[in-house]
Amino acid sequence: MIDYSLDSLVSNSMKFTQTDDQSWFILDEAQTYGSPDPPQLGHTVYFNLGGLFIQDVYVDHVNFQCRLFGALVYNEDFAYGQDVTAGGWTYSLPFDVPSVAPNTTYYITVDAVDADGNQLFSIDTNFRFA
Repeated sequence: MIDYSLDSLVSNSMKFTQTDDQSWFILDEAQTYGSPDPPQLGHTVYFNLGGLFIQDVYVDHVNFQCRLFGALVYNEDFAYGQDVTAGGWTYSLPFDVPSVAPNTTYYITVDAVDADGNQLFSIDTNFRFA
């Protein structure tokens, strides 16, 4: 029997998990994925985030962190600087993968932060190269 479900058509080896208390945002797993998945050396990986803000918020920036062997090796803020009304929201973060990198698990955390430094959401994922 042929599986015609969406899951059989889309690669989704990277699992995204919301780790905050969902006071501001609820992750939509159907809109949240990495591309390409799995990531490849020497390419840009896009971390596409989607979900629902349950209150109006001001997103100052989105922070992207990568850890290897427990050590923080990449930490970048992406300026956003916009009011977001309650409802659906999507955003895409680029991460340039070097052409040479250790063959290990890469642990990623993405946080949205307001102007006062409050965390609006926190999302984790991890990957290994293809």
